[in-house]
Amino acid sequence: MKKLLIRFALLNSFACCAVMMTTGCESKDSATKPAPGTETELGGAAPLGEPEAGSTTAEAGVDVPDAKPEMKPGPALDPDGNPVETKPEPEKPKAETKPKAEPKPKAEPKPEKTSETKPAPAKAESKTAAAGKKGTITGDWAMWGGHPSRNMVNKTTGVSLNFKPGEGDEKGENINWVAKLGSQTYGNPVVANGQVYVGTNNGGKYRPQYEDDLGVVLCFDEKTGAFKWQLSREKLPQGRVNDWPEQGICAAPCVEGDRVWVVTNRCELMCLDADGFYDNENDGPYKDEKDTDKQDADIIWSLDMIEDLGVFPHNLATSSPVVHGDYVYLLTSNGVDEAHLEVPAPRAPCFLAVNKKTGEILWEDNSPFDQILHGQWSSPAIGEVNGKTQIYFPGGDGWLYAFSPEGDGDGNAKLIWKFDLNPKDSKWELGGRGTRNAIISTPVFKDNSVVLGVGQDPEHGEGVGHIYRIDATKTGDISPQISDGKDGWKDNPNSGQIWHYGGEDVDGKLTGKKGDLLFRRTMSTVAIDDGLVYAPDLSGFVHCLDFATGKRYWEYDMFAACWGSPMVVDGKVFIGNEDGMLIILKAGKEKKLLDEKTFNSSIYSTPTFANGKMFVSDRSQLYSIQVTEE
Repeated sequence: MKKLLIRFALLNSFACCAVMMTTGCESKDSATKPAPGTETELGGAAPLGEPEAGSTTAEAGVDVPDAKPEMKPGPALDPDGNPVETKPEPEKPKAETKPKAEPKPKAEPKPEKTSETKPAPAKAESKTAAAGKKGTITGDWAMWGGHPSRNMVNKTTGVSLNFKPGEGDEKGENINWVAKLGSQTYGNPVVANGQVYVGTNNGGKYRPQYEDDLGVVLCFDEKTGAFKWQLSREKLPQGRVNDWPEQGICAAPCVEGDRVWVVTNRCELMCLDADGFYDNENDGPYKDEKDTDKQDADIIWSLDMIEDLGVFPHNLATSSPVVHGDYVYLLTSNGVDEAHLEVPAPRAPCFLAVNKKTGEILWEDNSPFDQILHGQWSSPAIGEVNGKTQIYFPGGDGWLYAFSPEGDGDGNAKLIWKFDLNPKDSKWELGGRGTRNAIISTPVFKDNSVVLGVGQDPEHGEGVGHIYRIDATKTGDISPQISDGKDGWKDNPNSGQIWHYGGEDVDGKLTGKKGDLLFRRTMSTVAIDDGLVYAPDLSGFVHCLDFATGKRYWEYDMFAACWGSPMVVDGKVFIGNEDGMLIILKAGKEKKLLDEKTFNSSIYSTPTFANGKMFVSDRSQLYSIQVTEE
């Protein structure tokens, strides 16, 4: 059974992540999708051209404009996470019997990599630090990325590495509790108001009335790990073209107050009551819940994007929504047909702004119309540029679109700028044989700019990747190149490219091998902290880049595929891989491995830090780990 592309939420979103699904369903005999020759009104895909080969400078490995745009003062929004708060001393949670681990999935074929000597792990901490070190404890982590900017940086300090996940039925060391998830989990843990939410499939069998495959969101008590309630969504009858088996719900929920918004496997945007039916009330206008016991989800309202908007999700709907003011923003996951040759619903919306209280649509946008390359599994982000809010939507054509949050007032989007994240000579070909990439990662906003990379379905294998920092103060088409009006391309005088990292190392000065790839396809969302960008690629290389210039400081090889995203906490970079290893690197300009922690199965998600704990979901279990002193 092949796996879906968005396993995180994406990861990502990949959930999921960080969310993410692999399709592996391109037919070898299918015709190649032709490259478009013209752009749509709000976007477009890249026609073939003949620009200069290569995209990096010899020394820095980046493509930096001669004159970088003058950046305005930083945004009012804090891109680094949650406000600091002092938490009262919690009760010591009771242990929960750890369920037997699901079998580890058969590993995908790994690309051959250049070996490197791994730094020796740090020595164990003293007994005094066994339960953690005193420091700053931050609060909840209520959405994918923890903040609308989606920057995976948490201000917790005094984080201890003295924990060890158990094997089999063993609980492990400094593990508060372990809860069983489904058989495949790509959702990222979200922690809010004393509860933890994770998207997965029905392998946990928490609701006895359901034996079949489902998409579910599980809600646990943050302190004890006790199961509270489950959202249960049956699979779509169309099958894997719209709802791939066993993938569950990959989107990370977004929580505000007593409301939870999530995109389901059935391509629904749902608003849920965080209390479920524990308040003994069926809240909201939606009264048609099939399940109304205390351990079932209470649906406030539901927007069926297939039935109501004509959306055709390719393989799975996975966007992790974000809330701003009275509205919730999301991608619909509209995509191509089963043969990967046509877009069945080009007029259906790809981007939505919805009233968070009622489910009423504020505005919609169908960019990039019929130029969707595959699916649209990314998630939106939000930034504040010189006092004005922008909503960032990664398009299915490999372009990033920035919109005004309120739309144009007539139910349509209002474009601020757009940026093509692929070189103009790149080509999209079925099965990953081409060089043009889609966007699975989530945009990250910081200091009036956006950082974002491109990638493809993991089963498409390795390929050239690119990552950009984009000036968000500009307007219009701010791609590095624009049409010259003669079926070619020219440099864009209005380019918003601050720097670019990727392409080939033409002379081998950075990689030691001429023609080697500098950056490969990625599904991971970057983390930006202290002037550095931490950017993993699918092949398992973690890149540390200079935020100002894009210069590479180091590259670390995890020797396993990476689907999730890095989390920067307390001078450390936490990132999981497909081999079930949680890699902990020292944050900074020098490469150093601090520790490696072995979990029972693959980690396709991103670690979450909240209220002094670290929450990690591997393929089939959720862990609450004590990393600070109680």
